[in-house]
Amino acid sequence: MQQKKVLIITYYWPPSGGSGVQRWMYFAKYLNEFGVLPTVITVDEKYASYPSKDFSFNDQVVDIRVYKTKTLEPLRFYSFLKSGKTEKVVPQGNVGGEKKGLLDKAATYIRANFFIPDARVGWNRYAYKQAKELIAKEHFDLIITTGPPHSTHLVGLKLKQELNIKWMADFRDPWTEVYYNNIFKRTKKNEEKDKSLEYMVIKNADHILTIGPSMKELIESKISNKKNKVSYIYNGFDEKLFESINKIKYPEFTIAHIGLWSKNQAHKEIISALSNILNENQSLIIRFVLVGTIDNEIIELLSHIPRLIIDYKGKVTHKKAIQEMMNADLLLNCLAIIEHSKIIISGKLMEYLATSNPIIIIGNKNGDAAHLIKEINNAYVVEPNNMEELTKLILSIKNDSPNKTDFNPTIYSRKNTSNELSKLIFSICKS
Repeated sequence: MQQKKVLIITYYWPPSGGSGVQRWMYFAKYLNEFGVLPTVITVDEKYASYPSKDFSFNDQVVDIRVYKTKTLEPLRFYSFLKSGKTEKVVPQGNVGGEKKGLLDKAATYIRANFFIPDARVGWNRYAYKQAKELIAKEHFDLIITTGPPHSTHLVGLKLKQELNIKWMADFRDPWTEVYYNNIFKRTKKNEEKDKSLEYMVIKNADHILTIGPSMKELIESKISNKKNKVSYIYNGFDEKLFESINKIKYPEFTIAHIGLWSKNQAHKEIISALSNILNENQSLIIRFVLVGTIDNEIIELLSHIPRLIIDYKGKVTHKKAIQEMMNADLLLNCLAIIEHSKIIISGKLMEYLATSNPIIIIGNKNGDAAHLIKEINNAYVVEPNNMEELTKLILSIKNDSPNKTDFNPTIYSRKNTSNELSKLIFSICKS
């Protein structure tokens, strides 16, 4: 089988941290084993606005050809105004932070109405120029763009229109339905512009890839020609990394929440459930390990619960986050409470499954995350606001010490998902 060459255009790339970077970092790492040679265009980290950095990710991409460009970043300018430091960036969708002063409100309005579809659109001209130069020098069988930031897809759209090259757009999150659009005060004209850009991308891409079946359905609902147009491949977990980590048990019963936890995600239920459990079990002590960016108000509310040890780790390396997953007696996954809640699959869920530890998801019982775990005997979904069921589940897991699941998560290993992607790439290139 002849090798295929793909050009991946992605804003997030090592040393960017977080879950968003990992999907294509691992795809690129393993694709070559399945007859696909990747080349990557990304932003130079000296100019990028990354919410976090994890330099250990650099070890995953040592054999991949990567081209890094400059960018024009309004978020860096905003950070400078706020703190005097361009390195202290504002995460996507959270411009202005929790307490909004005049500067915050102005920044949010400007972000919402002057940068469509997002505030990282300033990278596009640099990415496009680099892509044109590479395409002029060598043949690529397929261009791949991945978002967020969804502005990156506009680079693919322009290349498609000018060069008629095969192009696949990967949606890691929804575009116009993404949860943080609800906090923006966009004009009607700009809302329509955003929808129009999304439609142009979906219509003109040769193929759309996404992360789950409900996202696939959502994207298909926006186009008339649906036949074989949209596919999904789940995110995965790094099997080799898990093999290198052993469980180190804490002395207390330990619950862990790994990753972003904001107030638009379920949180009141767990606070109420833990309050009741510890009020009614005076001899019990629970450790709550929090890894990642956690809303200050959530930490504050948890801190008032007696005999609940708040073990806040903050942002850590990927390996350290996996270690804390392994150490926990119970893993908590609090999903966003949004209109299209069915589509949500946390970037951490496959890694949670790989630990074999008990899991509680607070989210839609008919959603993709619930469907994924329905055959797993120690993974559960609780609907938001169902504090009574959540309380019983936590106590059951604490008291019964359930056996580890016999579920084999290797179908979701990064190598296997990359093999699945390679088959899709060959299919698109052949059509």
